[in-house]
Amino acid sequence: MNDEMHKYLKAVGSRIRCELNDLKRTTESAAKELEVPLKDLKDIIEGKKDEETTFRFIDRLSDFYPIDGKQLYLLKDDTINGIRYMGSSASYKSRRVFNRKSKSGELKPYYEYRDTAMSRLCLFKPEWILMLREVNDFDPYNPDMVLNKGHNLHQFGLFVGPVNFYWEDINGINHCTKMQTRDSNYITPFLKHSFTTRDANELAYIVACTNGGEVSRAQREAYALGPELLKNFILNFRSKNEASIQLLKQYIFNDIHSLDSIDKLLKSFDKKLDIYKIISTDTAITSYEYEVLSSILKVEVSDLVFPEYREEDDMVLNYNSSTKPHSYPSIENPRYLIHQCAKTSKMPFLKGSIIEVLCTETDISYPIKRSLHTYMINFGKSEINLEYKYKDKIYKKKLYPYDSIYLKPFIQFALGNPSRGKSNLFCVGISGSMNLAAQKELSTLAEPPRVITELQEWY
Repeated sequence: MNDEMHKYLKAVGSRIRCELNDLKRTTESAAKELEVPLKDLKDIIEGKKDEETTFRFIDRLSDFYPIDGKQLYLLKDDTINGIRYMGSSASYKSRRVFNRKSKSGELKPYYEYRDTAMSRLCLFKPEWILMLREVNDFDPYNPDMVLNKGHNLHQFGLFVGPVNFYWEDINGINHCTKMQTRDSNYITPFLKHSFTTRDANELAYIVACTNGGEVSRAQREAYALGPELLKNFILNFRSKNEASIQLLKQYIFNDIHSLDSIDKLLKSFDKKLDIYKIISTDTAITSYEYEVLSSILKVEVSDLVFPEYREEDDMVLNYNSSTKPHSYPSIENPRYLIHQCAKTSKMPFLKGSIIEVLCTETDISYPIKRSLHTYMINFGKSEINLEYKYKDKIYKKKLYPYDSIYLKPFIQFALGNPSRGKSNLFCVGISGSMNLAAQKELSTLAEPPRVITELQEWY
């Protein structure tokens, strides 16, 4: 057993120990109930057994107790020194062409897809997509354009070249907009969309950073609960004030309160307050009403507030020509120009930028460091040098045109542009399962590190 596997199996053993603690089973009582030799179970918890034996025990554990055994199959870190790298040649080898119907009804090439760097540590599925269907107008109903059916992932896209972007809005109306290099967009899951080129003689492609959010992480449970129960979780986001009222009622009923009992508590604060008026869709809930309700329900105001629906948030367009870049780390020391890309309040930790590297040499004393899983692709014509720090060691990597890379959260990195040519690095970050809600909970624990190092029984 190599060191990496032993480290992984020790982590799995720690997770098993946590689960047994949650079930209030000592090693001895669990071994007896599961009819497993005590020494074998101790070895599994200490990471001394092989992977097959350990996973066979997890299956036995989940068959015997009402737990989700899949949660004990921990992710394996697939990075090398904190990164996943994919060179342009490997990306090119992954290419595949998909056909769609043309205006003549024949199946003809529409897109060429290529994989880029990705890691199992996060829900990034970034693709390089070449437009193969040419059009000569901006007609949103062009017969040579074919909308897809939409997909499960949020899509954050970079445009390169003369690309037409199409989408069907929530009311079933098609739209078309002209996009250029460095423009970007955000597409809501399941919203139908498509892309074409305006000039078959010029390179026209997108980098589609499709990524999952909280719904993707909840899908296993959602499938188990089924479609009827799922409907109850869906708030009427696109109807004025209704989602906020539904959410408020959910908190009230989860606390085993009736509207009448809440109304009495409201009036003990302020006789003018009336829960039945508050939950009327005619007017929005006021900040004062939220404050009183949050005090009664013992939750934060932010827990009760649902953002107001804006149709433009379904499809966010960002035109690079209308945005002003900022210098990083400062105007006095402009090592990079940062061009902010499309943003959506629905995904506050989905952050996209185009990094224009001004400095020739890397300097890790002026690092970029984020709490996000980070993806980068060089879509310019100049090579870019990457220097990064991982576990107190410094590593260096060259990113040639079309090379892409994934970096784990909190890795410090710096960039250099040795050729002084025009540099274009598309940089996207997303939060993982350790998102803000998990981060807040983790920070409140009495001994946070024990979440992933537990090897002792609970008493």
